[in-house]
Amino acid sequence: MEDLLGLASKFVNQTSAHIYLTGKAGTGKTTFLRNLAKTTHKRFAIVAPTGIAALNAKGVTIHSQFLLPLGLFVPIEDASGTISESSQLYTKSTLTRKHPLNAARKQVLRDIELLIIDEVSMLRADVLDAIDHRLKSVKRNYQLPFGGVQLLMIGDLFQLPPIVRDHEWHIMKDYYRSAFFFDSLALQQSGFVYLELEKIFRQDDETFIALLNNLRNNTTTRADIELLNQHYKPENDRKGLEGVITLTTHNRTADTMNQQALKDLKGNSFYYSAEIDKDFPESMFPVDQTLELKIGAQVMFIKNDTQDGKYFNGKIAKVVKLDEERVTVEFEDTKEDFVLRKETWENRKYTIDQETKELEEEVIGSFNQFPLKLAWAITVHKSQGLTFDKAIIDVGRAFAPGQVYVALSRLRSLDGLVLGTRIDPSVISSDHEVVNFSQRKETQPDLNQLFDLGKRQYLEKLVQSTFDFSGITGQLAYTKRGAASKMEFEDESMRSAVSLIENRFFEERENTNKFQRQLLQLLSRNESAKLLERIKSGSSYYSKLLKESMKHMLKHIAEANQFARTKTYVTAMEEIDQLLMLKLVEVHNAAYITEQILLGKEVDLKLSGQERVQAERKSMVLEIEAWAKANPKKGGNKTGKKKKGDSAAKPAKGETYQVTLGMIKDGMTVEQIAEKRGMTEGTIEGHISRFISEGVLEISNFIGEEEVKTIKETLEKLKSVSETVKALNNDFSYGQVRMVQALNSAKAED
Repeated sequence: MEDLLGLASKFVNQTSAHIYLTGKAGTGKTTFLRNLAKTTHKRFAIVAPTGIAALNAKGVTIHSQFLLPLGLFVPIEDASGTISESSQLYTKSTLTRKHPLNAARKQVLRDIELLIIDEVSMLRADVLDAIDHRLKSVKRNYQLPFGGVQLLMIGDLFQLPPIVRDHEWHIMKDYYRSAFFFDSLALQQSGFVYLELEKIFRQDDETFIALLNNLRNNTTTRADIELLNQHYKPENDRKGLEGVITLTTHNRTADTMNQQALKDLKGNSFYYSAEIDKDFPESMFPVDQTLELKIGAQVMFIKNDTQDGKYFNGKIAKVVKLDEERVTVEFEDTKEDFVLRKETWENRKYTIDQETKELEEEVIGSFNQFPLKLAWAITVHKSQGLTFDKAIIDVGRAFAPGQVYVALSRLRSLDGLVLGTRIDPSVISSDHEVVNFSQRKETQPDLNQLFDLGKRQYLEKLVQSTFDFSGITGQLAYTKRGAASKMEFEDESMRSAVSLIENRFFEERENTNKFQRQLLQLLSRNESAKLLERIKSGSSYYSKLLKESMKHMLKHIAEANQFARTKTYVTAMEEIDQLLMLKLVEVHNAAYITEQILLGKEVDLKLSGQERVQAERKSMVLEIEAWAKANPKKGGNKTGKKKKGDSAAKPAKGETYQVTLGMIKDGMTVEQIAEKRGMTEGTIEGHISRFISEGVLEISNFIGEEEVKTIKETLEKLKSVSETVKALNNDFSYGQVRMVQALNSAKAED
C-alpha cells in the first residue's frame, strides 16, 4: 500500500468521505495538517475544542466559530419529558432561537467544503451533533450529515478523553453509547474512513515502541511493568539530575514544584510582561502574562523557533543571564548560550472578503512574550505534543485513562526515563470504548478500494451539485418571505429585483435537471472526453447566467444602501450575492477539477484560471459603485419604503388567487408555487381550497381517493380541522384537511 500520508491527502482532495486520521504520538499528524492547509483545493476551516489547541493548529475554537453555548447539546428538536430547557442544556430548537448565528459566521460556514477538527479526541459526541445541526441549517441541506461538508478529524483517542460531568452523562446516556466523538448520531449515520499513521518519527527504540503499543491496547505484560520499574529512582537519588523535567498528573503538584524551585534559587526575580493587542482572551494565553524568572531557572520552550531553528517546542534550557529587556539561556543539550527574542501568537477568525467573496483568515489579536515556561515540572495534560530527551515521570496517581501512555510517549527512548514513583498496573488503562473502536480498522474494507469508491462518489456529487441551483433559489424564496417581505420599496424595479433573479433560475430548472442527468450518464458510461466537453459547455452557459444575476444583485445592493434603515435587508441580499459568487467559482472550476481527478492528478486551483473570475468580480464591484454614485435613487422618504396604506403595496382583491390558479394550470406543484411566490405551502393550499369549494378545481388533482375518504370520515366525526389533523397523527396537513372540508362545503351547496 502506498504511503498513508499520501493516501490521506488523496482521500481529502479527491473524495467527499469523512476521515478520522489518527496515529501514535510522533507519527506526523501535525505536519500533515500544516502541509494540507497549504495544498488542498477545497475551501476549509480549522477548528479545535480548546483555545490552546486552536492556537497550535492555527485555527479557531469550535465554540467561537459555531457560536455554541456552554453546556450539553441534546439532539432533539424541543425539550420534552425529563429534559427541560435551562442554561445547562440546549436542543436544536433552542440553539436556533436563542443562539442564532450572525451573518459573518453564516457566510464563513456557507463557504466551506472541508471542516478540519484538530485534537478531536477531546471533542464530545453531543458537540459534534451540534456542529451537524449548524451546518445543515446554514447550508440549507438537511438530507446529508453536516450539510454535505466533509470532515477531517485528527487526533489520538489514546490520549486524554473528553470531559463529561456526571450530571451530563446522566442525560447523554439516553442518546449516546459513549461521550467520544465517534458515537455522535451524525457520524454514525454518515460513516467515515479510519486512517492510522504507523511510522513513528519520535522514537526509534523498538523495545520502547512495543511497550507503548501494549500500553495503548491494554495488553501490558508483567515484563513491561518490570522493565519500566527498572527506571525508578527514589527522590534522594534524583538530587543531582539537572535539565530534567518532571511530568505529574495534577496541576497543583506541578505549580507547587515550579514555584518552590524558583523560590529556592538565590538572586533577584525579573518580571517580563506580555504585550497583548486587541482580542486575545485569557483562555488562550500560551504562557504566563507576567513571566517571573531568576538566573538558574529551568525553563522549557513552548514554541518552535520561527527564525533560526535553534529551539523547538519542549526543548529544555537554563536561564544564565537576565536584564530588564533580555533573557539569555543555555541549551541543556548543547550548552550553547542563546539570547531570546519574544515570539508572537495570533488569535484569528475566518471572514469573507466582500469584494471577492473568498474565505480569508483575519488576525484579530496577538500575544507577544518570551516563549518560556518554568520547567521543573509540567502536567501530563499540558505535555501533549511535546518531546523530551529525558524526563522524570511521576504518574503514581494517574486518574484518567491514557495518562501513563501520554506521559511515557513524550520521551524519545527508555534511556531518558526516570520514574518518580513505581508504576502500579492498576493505574495503567486505556478506555475500553476507545480500544474497541480502534479495532474498527481491522474490519474496514481495503483502503485503496474505499478510495476508488469515494473518488467515484465524489465525481458524481461534483457533476451533480455544481449545476444544482436549488441553494440559490431556496435562499431567494426564504429572503422574500423574510427580509424582503418587510422591505416594500417605492421603486418598482427595486421591488421586483429579487423576483427577477428568482425567475431566471426557475426558467432554467427543466434544462438544468436534464443537463445533470446527461452528465451522470456520461460518467457512468466512462465517456470522459464527452463528459468534459459537456461540462465545459455547461460552465460557459451557466457562468453567463450567474454573472448577469450577480451584477443585477450588486446593483440592487448599491441602490438599497442609499436608503436609511436597510442594513438587515442588505445583509440578506449579500448572502444571496455570496451564493452566486460561490456557484460561479464552482461552475468555472468544474471541468478542471473533474479532469484532474479522472487523471489521478493533484488539483491546483492556480491552474484553473479562478483568479480571472475573482478579478472580473472586483471590476464589476468598482463599476457598480461608480454607477450608483452617478445614478442615485430617490424616494418619497429616507427609507425608500412604501407608506402604510399605499394601495399599490397589495395586489388587487382576488388577484393573488388567480396567480396561484394560473400556476396550477401550468402544471406546477404546491411546493413549487410556494417557493416561486415566496409563500408557505399552507397558504397555497388555502387558495386551492377556495377553488375546490367553487368547483373550479378537482380535489383528485391534489389528494388520492383513499386519502380523501380517510380525512372525510374523521372530519365528519370531529368537526374540527386541527383535531382531525391530530387524530390522523399529522399524516395530513391542515391545508389538505381544509381541501376536504371545502369539498364537503361544495357538495352541500349542490
